[in-house]
Amino acid sequence: MTCSGAGGTSRINLRLPDHLKASIEEAAGRAGLSVNAWLVRAAAGAVEAGDPGRRPPRRVESRAGQHFTGWAR
Repeated sequence: MTCSGAGGTSRINLRLPDHLKASIEEAAGRAGLSVNAWLVRAAAGAVEAGDPGRRPPRRVESRAGQHFTGWAR
């Protein structure tokens, strides 16, 4: 992912719960990215989705006898 616009970078301090940090590290590793690159992509995706303050919809499937697919908030 490349940065466009005025260029440059900014530094922020981000405090995360330990379990979330570990999950992010695992996800970044699976994607072959640094944690920073993974977080930049996640933040950019949330902003581009148009509503960064809301959780994205999550796919829900039934584990019982019936099978349901779809999106739920």
